[in-house]
Amino acid sequence: MIKTFDKLGFFLREFKKFYTNDQYDSKDIRIFFPFFKKIFQRVTITNSWFRTEDLLITISHWGKILQKEKIKSWIKTYSLKKKKNQSKNVLVIMPGNIPMVGFHDFLCVLLSGHNIIIKLSEEDNLLLPFLCKVIIHENPMLKYKIKFTNNIFSEKFDYVIASGNNNTTRYFEYYFRKYPILLRKRKTSIAVLQNNEQEKELVGLVKDIITYSGRGCRNIGKIFIPYYYNIHLILKKSFVSKYIINNYKYMDNYKYFISIYSMNNIPVKKNNFLIFKEEKNYHSPISVVYYEFYNDLNKLKKIIKKNNQHIQCIVSKNFLEKEICFGKTQYPNLEDYADDIDTIQFLN
Repeated sequence: MIKTFDKLGFFLREFKKFYTNDQYDSKDIRIFFPFFKKIFQRVTITNSWFRTEDLLITISHWGKILQKEKIKSWIKTYSLKKKKNQSKNVLVIMPGNIPMVGFHDFLCVLLSGHNIIIKLSEEDNLLLPFLCKVIIHENPMLKYKIKFTNNIFSEKFDYVIASGNNNTTRYFEYYFRKYPILLRKRKTSIAVLQNNEQEKELVGLVKDIITYSGRGCRNIGKIFIPYYYNIHLILKKSFVSKYIINNYKYMDNYKYFISIYSMNNIPVKKNNFLIFKEEKNYHSPISVVYYEFYNDLNKLKKIIKKNNQHIQCIVSKNFLEKEICFGKTQYPNLEDYADDIDTIQFLN
């Protein structure tokens, strides 16, 4: 199984090169390149939230971490040897807010020796099915372990993994109450600035905000800043993500909130595609980043700890032990589990 995913990592790394120059050696799984490029084009047409730039970020990231030694290093702490009759059917209900957001669950289920039943979101229903064809080409036995479904009510399963907002999680909790369930709720990510950030760190912060149109739980939705901090320092660095203006859905959100704040005389800081608003809440809407002032880092640590249920990632520099570097929120390692819930441990 590790060899199969190592081969998939090779496919993704090589595909990024092919995408930019259209040249490839039609050996092994590289024969799939032209077909995958067509899938890319279909994805951006059927879902305008998914920009080509974002798809390439996703492909590049998985290509880098799906390597034999990295996978071995990750799973060596688990006992994954199973008898055939110990394999379970795991239903994974995948969200569609960012490309291939459910791939880590897919990887965990198969490496754990279980069978996976996948319910895809209509927003992201092209990439994973195609990549499954690639890995089944390499490992034909996987066709008996992977199933896609449009009707979860007709499936027989033993475990459930699902993600959702406040409304859908209540539904999941009720409907799957008789099953072991790993349920992830809505979260956002935050950044803490101390007025000593370098230019490249502010550029990275903008990427943490804008990548995937700000729709992921690892996107920065709120920043904590010291009093008198100049937010325009961030806005000036946002040029690195200017491609977002080509996303009309994102820009519709931007125009809507600009209008709402203007009509209600709510002061904001902005450029032509990003809005900063002072606010104590954590979950900001698309195109808006909330900010809040602080004057004591120790008190801020207590505030963050108190509101931990809202937070997925914390971006900062020499502030917390489990902080993430600027610009790295969308590049989690294999051992970085959503909501800090160990998926493999849950399955085993």
